[in-house]
Amino acid sequence: MSTAARVRSWAQKHARFSVLLLLEGVFLLFLLVTAFRPLAQITVPLEGTGRVASQLQIPVEGEVPAGGYRITVQYACDAPQDTERSAPQTVGTLLFTSAGNPAAVRSDAITLTDVHSTVTARLWVATGNTVGDLLMTAAPAEGYTLTLQSVTLEEQPVWRVTSLSGWLALLAAADLALWLLFAGGAPRRPRCGWGVALLLIGGIALASLPYCADFLYSGHDLKFHTYRIWAAAQSLADGQFPVRIASAGYNGYGSAAPLYYCDLFLYLPALLYNAFVPLQVCYQIYAVLVNAATMLLAYYSFARMGRNRLYGAAAAFAYTLCAYRLTNLLLRASVGEYTAMAFLPLVVLGAWAIAGEERPAARDWLPLAIGMAGIVQSHLLTTELAALFLALFWLWHLPRMLRPGRLLAALKAVAVAAGLSAWFLLPCLDTMQNEYNMMSDIHSSPIQSTGAYLIQILGLFGAPSGGSGPGTTGDMPLTLGLAGTLVLVLAVWCCLRRGCWQQDATAARRARWLGEGLAFCLLAVWLSSTLFPWDWLGAHLPQKLVDILLKPQFSWRYLAVASALLGALAVWGLGLVHSWKPRLAQGAALALAAATLLYTGAFYRDYAYEHGTITMIGTGTAADFPYESMGYEYLPAGTDLTIFRQTEAAAQDPSVTAVWQGGGALLCENPTGDSTAVDLPLLAYRHYTARDAATGELLPLEKNEQNCLRVTVPAGYSGTVQVTFTPPVLWRGAETVTLLTLLLLAAWALRTGRRRPQRKHSTQEGPVCTTI
Repeated sequence: MSTAARVRSWAQKHARFSVLLLLEGVFLLFLLVTAFRPLAQITVPLEGTGRVASQLQIPVEGEVPAGGYRITVQYACDAPQDTERSAPQTVGTLLFTSAGNPAAVRSDAITLTDVHSTVTARLWVATGNTVGDLLMTAAPAEGYTLTLQSVTLEEQPVWRVTSLSGWLALLAAADLALWLLFAGGAPRRPRCGWGVALLLIGGIALASLPYCADFLYSGHDLKFHTYRIWAAAQSLADGQFPVRIASAGYNGYGSAAPLYYCDLFLYLPALLYNAFVPLQVCYQIYAVLVNAATMLLAYYSFARMGRNRLYGAAAAFAYTLCAYRLTNLLLRASVGEYTAMAFLPLVVLGAWAIAGEERPAARDWLPLAIGMAGIVQSHLLTTELAALFLALFWLWHLPRMLRPGRLLAALKAVAVAAGLSAWFLLPCLDTMQNEYNMMSDIHSSPIQSTGAYLIQILGLFGAPSGGSGPGTTGDMPLTLGLAGTLVLVLAVWCCLRRGCWQQDATAARRARWLGEGLAFCLLAVWLSSTLFPWDWLGAHLPQKLVDILLKPQFSWRYLAVASALLGALAVWGLGLVHSWKPRLAQGAALALAAATLLYTGAFYRDYAYEHGTITMIGTGTAADFPYESMGYEYLPAGTDLTIFRQTEAAAQDPSVTAVWQGGGALLCENPTGDSTAVDLPLLAYRHYTARDAATGELLPLEKNEQNCLRVTVPAGYSGTVQVTFTPPVLWRGAETVTLLTLLLLAAWALRTGRRRPQRKHSTQEGPVCTTI
């Protein structure tokens, strides 16, 4: 049979699916054809309207076709005589809108400051639309007069590729899902069962629901983390990999934040931003991917620990939508912490698997290694919490852990975690030891005062307020939630019936683990509460130990550990009930999912109506540069924020010409007979070098009084000085260690995959689901 005949036969057999594919093909063909039209370049007419003393609306002539546009604005401003200039001032805004088709136009309000004379921004016209009434509204700040010199819109070809690729991926994913479920005319039962599939897909969808909008709900740290994405995108575009210095940070002075706060997982949204995806969409995609990773990693971990897919999925569902994670995800927008929570279940699984096996295999210790590496590269404070509980767990099981097989497995996990994290961890520790940079004390309250009250922790619901006040007034939800409380009740009930589980060896072993898990979970809850004596420890323990213990900043962060342990308690508790009454266990799993749904629904009900929204499309200038970086985080000690107003190089000799061209390039001419110093708008972090761009000759660099770089230019010099951040050999060695670790893991995975025998399924844990 010919290929054409086979296609016709397949189309006749799957007529509806064929029609769907045909319609999608026509749509993609339309996008492909429009991708080859000439790029649009539009200049906003400013004759007679360039000087703006009050709000003014300027129409954009002609039609603006669908596409992504870079807006470039050149302007000047007249400032009031009495304006205080110690900080950047907003001198006006520009906004592009369409009255006839407002939904088709997406753009930020463009902020103009008195620091720059040129600013870039982004604008999108949605696919399939053409806007003929685009309007630019210019509004000077009070007391200022703007002079718009030019405003241009240039269509970006990268957006055409990104848009086409995005539609192709979306349609392919939808077709694949439809084919897997409905191929042959009837829905196929997933291998893991409909209940498990529904919990996994439903959990990811519910956790991601707030991101299915054309705006973001405001969160405590949202601007900081979107700024990190923007800064990482700029640095990647400049050729840095991995990113060590955020080159666009602090108005181009550079920020050392990536050396302290790992940006690895933000590289994906940063690359999307460089592909001209709107900044808020980059963040939304990242949050959805983290939700999916959290659900799947939690399912893998808890299903293995409980040896039951359904109970593992119920525990993962409750963990992904647990009260504390929703607080981190939405109220706090704490990207590092909610990313780290995706890896916590792997750490719990790895610790349990190593301690439970006489000779742990790679599948037992690898989850611990990958989990800790993921946490290290997400959030160092969560790393400290996880390490503390791992240390306590090892001490509790010290005689068991000292046996050769387990000790070797633990050492392998440590070695692999260190290898995977070396590229970040070694430069981070090196910088902490050798550079004196400031850390903000925005939250200067003693850690004791940050504890949660029992009425909060054991509250079944919590109103998602973001404020703060005395006691619990206006506080955010710091609770285990309805589902978490039910799991605690289940665990306590199983412990009280401990004697009933001793007749079966598997049940007895599970009851022992549940008892230990409950003890550690209650310890985490105690540490997160106001009842733990943090102040007393601070007054009686050695200072170095106190510094380590008080690093987490907020004691309620221990709720993250408690939440992960609650997932383990859930599968162990459900497994014990299943060994007694299977249908009761299935009902308990359903009740756990229902309790999670009830809390999530109540949380969203209040959250959606009480919290403000924000749009972040894209900007080429961080107007609020000092504050988007959390005040003065990671600046050289003693740095004055007012220096960031000055974005030009300054030669000490007035006869020397020094023009800062950005990107580390200094155009300099020294006609004198003596060497001279030129101050650069770059913060004086270590490992910068200055070279003559033509000859490669090194030029002296030092720190000036403002903690910025100062280069010494020789007599008679004329040319370009290139200043670059050059990581030391030691850091490159750490990157090599991480690369080799990844290659070894990949080789091991390929070899293991080829030799893996066919898995035999068992139903010893009950007839509902196969075991893991």
